[in-house]
Amino acid sequence: MNITIDIKQLKELEKKLINAGPKTIKYAEAELKNSVDTIETFAKILAPKDRGGLWQSIATEAVTKQEYKIGSNKDYAPYVEFGTGAVADIPSEWNSFASQFKGATGKSWDNGLEEIRQWCIRKGIPESAAYPIFMSIIENGVLPTPYLYPAFKEGRKELIERLENVIKEFNLQ
Repeated sequence: MNITIDIKQLKELEKKLINAGPKTIKYAEAELKNSVDTIETFAKILAPKDRGGLWQSIATEAVTKQEYKIGSNKDYAPYVEFGTGAVADIPSEWNSFASQFKGATGKSWDNGLEEIRQWCIRKGIPESAAYPIFMSIIENGVLPTPYLYPAFKEGRKELIERLENVIKEFNLQ
């Protein structure tokens, strides 16, 4: 699960930066990178820490100096972020992004039940509770634990502020 952030998403600021010259673009790229680093760090802070796999997998990939992908390579990442079933909660601006994860996880019934059994052991819950918990998940879904979207929203806000400062500094009003 990866989100993509690039300067082009910020159309109004882009118009002001587009003809500003290479020095200004370098500053804007640096501000983008700073914001991307903030998003990655904040997402890691917000991600659940049960076994540590999710937060440890959150990483940034530079596509270009003006475009980055931030996300996790864990197959369960979108289900943690958005939840499942009737309790899924998808931010409207991420609807098309989230739709690619809708449906089956590709995991078997036995695998899912075993994951819940292992979770019960880690949490000190009797193993006999695994089946009822698993059935409740199947019937009711899993509540979302957003980590990437709140980090994205905060990072985007910070990026806009940073780019506005670049625009002021270079008198690009």
